[in-house]
Amino acid sequence: MPKSERLGVSAARRLIVMRHAKSSWDHPGLRDHDRPLNPRGQRDAPRMADALAERGWGPELILVSSATRTRETLEGMSHQFGDATTEIRPGIYHAGVHDLMLELQDMPEEGTTMILGHNPGSEMLVNHLSGQWHVMPTAAAVMLVASADGWTVEEVLRPKEL
Repeated sequence: MPKSERLGVSAARRLIVMRHAKSSWDHPGLRDHDRPLNPRGQRDAPRMADALAERGWGPELILVSSATRTRETLEGMSHQFGDATTEIRPGIYHAGVHDLMLELQDMPEEGTTMILGHNPGSEMLVNHLSGQWHVMPTAAAVMLVASADGWTVEEVLRPKEL
């Protein structure tokens, strides 16, 4: 039985587009790909996982950028989503809409998938799928639901608004 059914949540096709938590700029010698989270990012990641879980939005599949800050964001969320299948996808790092759509092409027809990446790609992906523009500061998550007419934004979560 899918996790969404165990939680009493519809098995509709759902997508969480999430931007990594706040990263550190304290190590100027690091490549952008290797920047870790800063203390605020380390606090926000578990808070966002709790907020998603409270809404019944636990993903079964998480596609995550290979960047350190995205993997650390996911690690901070593991207390809620540790049983999800995780795939590290280098193609998500600094990807545009076309590349992100390619990463999502094999997402399941039912259940919840999360794509954890970067801006501006995250904002552009939400706009491409829903026709709506949502500002996504670090650690923001947009929850989308598929329908016959396309994707609809169900909710936008931002750490400062929790």
